[in-house]
Amino acid sequence: MGSYLSDQELQEFIGTLPTRRLAASAVIRDEDGRVLTVEPNYKSEWTLPGGTVEAGEDPRSACFREVVEEVGLHLPEGRMLLIMHGLNMGMWGDSVAFLYDGGQIPSDSDIVVQEEELLSYRWVAPQDLETVLSTGMSQRIREALEALEQGTVVEHVADGGKR
Repeated sequence: MGSYLSDQELQEFIGTLPTRRLAASAVIRDEDGRVLTVEPNYKSEWTLPGGTVEAGEDPRSACFREVVEEVGLHLPEGRMLLIMHGLNMGMWGDSVAFLYDGGQIPSDSDIVVQEEELLSYRWVAPQDLETVLSTGMSQRIREALEALEQGTVVEHVADGGKR
């Protein structure tokens, strides 16, 4: 299907459309149900293994590529558990984040932390997630774990702390 706009006009129009950052992370559990968390060197709060979805990449592939890069784990690509729409998030703008099932692995698995971005990792019980993660992230991980048990997907909206 063609456009009534010239190529230049179409490119200019596309340039006016909003953009969103995409991120994807894995919820990886050990035999005791603890969640693998990582300590980044570029921010104060811990997070899950994962990262930015690159141009031309789908979120699931990005998630598991980032898991390999950040913690050296080659895992089967699990299903989506949660999608979060981040709106009006300050200097970060709008974003969409996906949480995927990273499966269950032994707690003594060989985890190699990517030194360029991460300082360390820790297994954390779901009820203790706030000890290293933000309240919002902890809540989303628990929602994702519930979705895993129930075979559902959770959709969450965060509007600059208003929702």
